[in-house]
Amino acid sequence: MRDLTRGNPLKQLLLFALPVLMGNLFQQLYSMVDTVIVGRYLGENAMAAVGATGSVHFFIMGFVQGTTSGLAIRTAQAFGRGDDAEIRRSVRCCLILGLGLTIVMTSLSVPFLRPLLRFMLLPDELLNDAALYIQVICGGMFSAIYYNIMSGIMRALGDSRTPLIFLIVSALLNVVLDILFIATFGMGVEGAALATVVAQSTSALCCFIYGRRHCKYLHTASERKNITWKFCMEHLALGVPMGLQFSVTAIGSMTLQSAFNRFGTAGVTAYTVACKVESLAMQPSMALGVTMANYMGQNKGAQRYDRIRQGSRCAMGIGITIAVLTAAFSMGLGEKVMGLFFTGEITEQVRQWAMLYLNFTAFFYPFLASIFVFRNSLQGLGEKAAPMLGGVIELIARVSVASLLPGVLGYLGACMAPSAAWMGAGIWTMVWYFHLERGWRKQGLLKGGRAA
Repeated sequence: MRDLTRGNPLKQLLLFALPVLMGNLFQQLYSMVDTVIVGRYLGENAMAAVGATGSVHFFIMGFVQGTTSGLAIRTAQAFGRGDDAEIRRSVRCCLILGLGLTIVMTSLSVPFLRPLLRFMLLPDELLNDAALYIQVICGGMFSAIYYNIMSGIMRALGDSRTPLIFLIVSALLNVVLDILFIATFGMGVEGAALATVVAQSTSALCCFIYGRRHCKYLHTASERKNITWKFCMEHLALGVPMGLQFSVTAIGSMTLQSAFNRFGTAGVTAYTVACKVESLAMQPSMALGVTMANYMGQNKGAQRYDRIRQGSRCAMGIGITIAVLTAAFSMGLGEKVMGLFFTGEITEQVRQWAMLYLNFTAFFYPFLASIFVFRNSLQGLGEKAAPMLGGVIELIARVSVASLLPGVLGYLGACMAPSAAWMGAGIWTMVWYFHLERGWRKQGLLKGGRAA
């Protein structure tokens, strides 16, 4: 476990973020392996069908990921205060709420997936495969929920390495199962989805068993009678707004997916492969965001406002550096990475549209980095309304541009939607964070470390 309230902030952020980044890359491998193997064994249409579920998957699983991360903020704050009993109580509460979240999200998602894909104007030739794939994924949602809960708890306690280890195991298992189910058993897109569920379930189980053996805070039997409805609501008050913020963003992504769906199978395929490249480029910024949520949570619990300020400055520098490097990656290597998804040559139309998307959005990566740094910082500090409003700004910008500009500018108009969303949300979250700092300065909280 790593105490983020002590030591050099830059060093602590980098040491914590590196395992998170590696874990994110392996988690991304789940999706990429599905797409690569589906594309190579089942063809371009099947690959486009799997890719077309991305925004729906983000809508559902983004809420899950945001909520589970938010639940662990209370754990991080208790760890920063050094309150062992409160940590155990919070951990037990997270595990209980995970069960309720599994029941609610599974029952609300699976029956409505096919109608939702149809509403998004998905081409008929892709609908059946897309619906089958996402239904299997959401039917096994329990695996993703409990992995995210366990990894969120461990990161709240300063351990970003253990979740990485089990993600590596899970990713390798996913590769083997993908090939087995699709290439050997001929299961089709449902085989790719089932491989993901089995691999995630294995990761969640291993994470829990290891945690029980090696982390004293996961022994929570003594706190059984101390879990009150009020305590659960305090956790949900942090978790649900984070989940809703992800879902609000995902609604914009679904609108954007609908805009690209209008350009037919070639448009869907181009957007799918471009998003795979973009998702790789985004992983360092996402890792920095996870790090900032836990860093801010621990230091807010310890009332170390000096370290909060120092950490934000370090994160800004890291974020800008990441934005420049990932933009170079997307623009310079994007076409080569796309080639992994095809057995033959990429059609010229798909190549042009995909690179148009990557080249345009790469210039706006600094705003994306700002979102991850400041939105996650605000969440770690326990702010609820400001991150949610940032999501609303992102939604309005994305939906407005995706609805209006494709009819005027064609495919380029659709490509402008993510950039407009990143700019709006990035500026808002940064402004609100510095507004908080000004308030702390007026209260005298930034003068000597701990608050008086």
